[in-house]
Amino acid sequence: MTHSLHREGPLDLLEKEFVLFIYPARGFNYEGSGPKVRRLLEMLYTQGPVNLIATSLRQNLYSGVRAEEVLQSIKDGTKVFCVFNDREKIKNTLRRIMEMDEGISIMVSGVIERVRELATELGLTPHTINLSLGIHGRKDRLPPPDIRQFTTMCGHGMVSPGLVRDVLRRLKKGQINLWEGSLILAGPCTCGIYNPERSVAMLKDLIPLYQRIRF
Repeated sequence: MTHSLHREGPLDLLEKEFVLFIYPARGFNYEGSGPKVRRLLEMLYTQGPVNLIATSLRQNLYSGVRAEEVLQSIKDGTKVFCVFNDREKIKNTLRRIMEMDEGISIMVSGVIERVRELATELGLTPHTINLSLGIHGRKDRLPPPDIRQFTTMCGHGMVSPGLVRDVLRRLKKGQINLWEGSLILAGPCTCGIYNPERSVAMLKDLIPLYQRIRF
């Protein structure tokens, strides 16, 4: 899925971040995929993703929805999107998926060199590779990179620049803490791949650079 390929931010943080999709495909493994996706999702919950969503419910890990509710909502064609903040966790997750062999399409995105390393270590040969070619066109109409590093974590563009600036303003005033601010930013993400742990690190670095007058 290409909507996870345009994430921006500090390379040292991006290199530790991996997005994983479980994706039944019409005409191939869609019919009867519900129980298979449910088993894969049960396994995912034990692996420690930092965010997760199932398309049957569209409520991410921080919405208050219980795992049991999400699992009960799974049906044929349900997709699962999640993000990991730890290389060993994604590696162990992929190893478990290989062992389970449910026959459902799996996609992983991240810094291409790091994803290739994982594939090699696990003995996987990628079926298809998509690469982001960067931003083209009227770049002057975009928010600055320090704001885009937050907004691009939601592949559907639901985390607005205005929300990021509002969170920075409230942090600057001491109205919320870093984790609370990150959860506010993760809230609108309908694809469940906003990484609140990376968000905390970026907010911490950004706050001293911003003057409240900028808002």
